[in-house]
Amino acid sequence: MIDYHRMVLTLDDKGLERFTRDWVSLKKGEYFEIQTFAGAQDLGRDVVGFITPARHEGDWHNYQCKQYTKHRLPLSEGLKELGKVLYYASRGEYTPPIKYFFVAPHGISRPLEKLMDKPSTLRETLLDEWDKHCGGKIIKGEVVPLNPKLKSVIESYDFSTVTRVTLDEMLAADRVSLVLHQHFGADPGPAPTGVVPADIQADELPYIGALVAAYAERDGVIYKGHAEINDHATHGRHLSAQRERFFDADSFKRFYRDNTAPETLPRFEREVVHGITDVHGRDYVDSLGRLEGVMAQAAVIQPGGPLATHAGIPVKQGLCHHFVNDGKLAWRKA
Repeated sequence: MIDYHRMVLTLDDKGLERFTRDWVSLKKGEYFEIQTFAGAQDLGRDVVGFITPARHEGDWHNYQCKQYTKHRLPLSEGLKELGKVLYYASRGEYTPPIKYFFVAPHGISRPLEKLMDKPSTLRETLLDEWDKHCGGKIIKGEVVPLNPKLKSVIESYDFSTVTRVTLDEMLAADRVSLVLHQHFGADPGPAPTGVVPADIQADELPYIGALVAAYAERDGVIYKGHAEINDHATHGRHLSAQRERFFDADSFKRFYRDNTAPETLPRFEREVVHGITDVHGRDYVDSLGRLEGVMAQAAVIQPGGPLATHAGIPVKQGLCHHFVNDGKLAWRKA
């Protein structure tokens, strides 16, 4: 078993910010937009989730990433970072974040943790010890005084919104395998088997129509539609098998689209297309013969990439019907 806890702990500061940004992106329904701020102009922000299109004029969350390789996030550093973001808020750079998360994979020191568990005491400590932890540390070469406007912002801020995101929480998140795959090449595991609906679905109509046309060509008759095929002695069973393959491939695509990097599934599909192209281009007696030849080839091709071990025969064959749906493949010779 790969220890992803250890792998996250070995990330450098920038690596942790990128990992956190991708992890926050899993919360798509929670944020209007997600941005990363870096460098001298980050103004106390690392990864920001904007709640509304108003962005920094509206509600937003700040994810402050702190990677210490040998110890937990110390009290002084935590207070400095909180002071920094409230200082820039007092200057009108943005509204104060409605939630402030420390992302510190190695954990948070006990003194800082105790203050976070008592929000009013956290506020009092920041005010009382401003000069010690913040005054000369927010802007290099300058001293930031606790002026009345800044003091007012700190006094009115809801410190109960200051919390932590633990590494256990991050690795237990829904769809975290997507982030682990992007950063560490994690195997997302097998996709669930497809479920075949009793009735033909709207998104099946293109490949089903191509199958009905192939059956009609072989039999030399005109079939009005797929309903006539269901009770056919030979074609009925064949159609049923093709639907099973289609929905296995559909489940495969949905799973890996959600749990791997955006380019992973298209690369796999490209491998399958190249694996069947030459066989598809041969001469056949009819369209059904071409379909049968392609299905036999799809069953034996061995695509590369991280999805190959999870793509069984029905999936590779079912993808061919998806290619028909997408207009990439046709059974009738042009």
